[in-house]
Amino acid sequence: MSDRERLRALVDAYATACDNRDGETFGSLFTPDATLTIYQPFESEPLVTLEGADAMPNAIAPLSQYRATLHLMANHTSELDGDAASGETYCLAHHLRPTDDGGVEDLVMMIRYGDRYARAGDRWQFAHRDVRILWTEVRPASGDPIPF
Repeated sequence: MSDRERLRALVDAYATACDNRDGETFGSLFTPDATLTIYQPFESEPLVTLEGADAMPNAIAPLSQYRATLHLMANHTSELDGDAASGETYCLAHHLRPTDDGGVEDLVMMIRYGDRYARAGDRWQFAHRDVRILWTEVRPASGDPIPF
């Protein structure tokens, strides 16, 4: 596997850990001294900054309020510089949540990630990740079974 493929696999593992609410795996994707900053739409100051791999599971703890999530990663680019790299990834993040009338709706977040990566052996990890929520949409959704 090439370095670019490993970096893309890291980005995808991040999405999978979010959707599985797997804090242990999520934390393992970051270097011990990593930082993660989260920005709300149209804000220049971060909503939250987490420091250190041990703190990273806190970033996905709020996902437990949703019935289900689905993070779709796209447009991943990366530039390599020895054992360091930088990159950017787009994301459509779907968050299924209950409505007051007993139904569900989909809170969709359009996200752009700005990353710095570090290599340890043959493994890449996040050294820093900016999570910039660009905008959101609320869409009707259904959790009803599909008839077959």
